[in-house]
Amino acid sequence: MPIHPSMKDLYPPDWEKISRRIRFGRARGHCEWCGAAHGRPHPETGSKVFLTTAHLDHNPANNSEKNLAALCQCCHNRYDAPKRHSNRKHRALAAAGQLPLL
Repeated sequence: MPIHPSMKDLYPPDWEKISRRIRFGRARGHCEWCGAAHGRPHPETGSKVFLTTAHLDHNPANNSEKNLAALCQCCHNRYDAPKRHSNRKHRALAAAGQLPLL
């Protein structure tokens, strides 16, 4: 997934190298969850697969091997959906002046 410009500074300078090693070294060009091959049609959607590297704890500063997974865009989007929903809800509450106490 593309890195949002506001998040760029949270990633290490060698992120591209780390990501490539995970996607094409360790995962050998396949999604580690569903097996979809990079550059080929996705088995579920038929769209072209682009492998991405996901931070399983959603922390771009934590680049340990066990925290990273090579995922197709379908698996990555599914995995990130609850976090995106939570962030969207938090932003809406903040905009309304209702920040959580904890």
